[in-house]
Amino acid sequence: MIRKGTTMSILTLLGDYYHSHDLVLAFIKEVLNDKELTDISSDSLSEELEKQPELFILSKENRTTPEEEDVKPWLTPQLDQELWDYVSNGGNLLVLHGGLSAYPEDSRMRQLAKGHFLHHPEEHLDVMYEGTTPESEAIFFHFLDEHYFVDVDEEETNVFLRSKSSEGKQIAGWRHTIGEGKVLCLTPTHRKEGFEDETFKKLFKQSVEWLCD
Repeated sequence: MIRKGTTMSILTLLGDYYHSHDLVLAFIKEVLNDKELTDISSDSLSEELEKQPELFILSKENRTTPEEEDVKPWLTPQLDQELWDYVSNGGNLLVLHGGLSAYPEDSRMRQLAKGHFLHHPEEHLDVMYEGTTPESEAIFFHFLDEHYFVDVDEEETNVFLRSKSSEGKQIAGWRHTIGEGKVLCLTPTHRKEGFEDETFKKLFKQSVEWLCD
């Protein structure tokens, strides 16, 4: 079991071919400005997980070369197992947007998230998000976004946020426990407009607080 201290240690693995690393990092730093943050590449993930951070934030799809014929994943079988061990032994995982994309359906990562990205419409749409925060506060927000369509094991998790656009309705936020740890997944956003939304900032902050409570 990971000991919870007064100083929260947060590990981040962010950004990919389609999603800006700097934009999501700036957002996290703004919302969690009083927290210790270690931003890494996938090459150092194994070493950093051994230090048992209180929270690991993943916002990076699994494909490192999505535009090439040889699509190289960064998630090795060893890292896949280490992520499972980290969470089940008391670690906390927050999966954002692209962090749900391109992980094998038979992977430990997919078992941790209890969901994965399927597709999104080619064009950005006005996506409306409605549900509750982890503190059961009703919320509603909308902005131009990639409307993520996902496959979620709804019977094995707690869905607290749903999305709607001209293309249909979807699950947009869910949370659950794995062993002694917690996992929370959010499908919004990768654009500056979304990261500047005050209601989404509140949702993100309360999600972190739920994970690390």
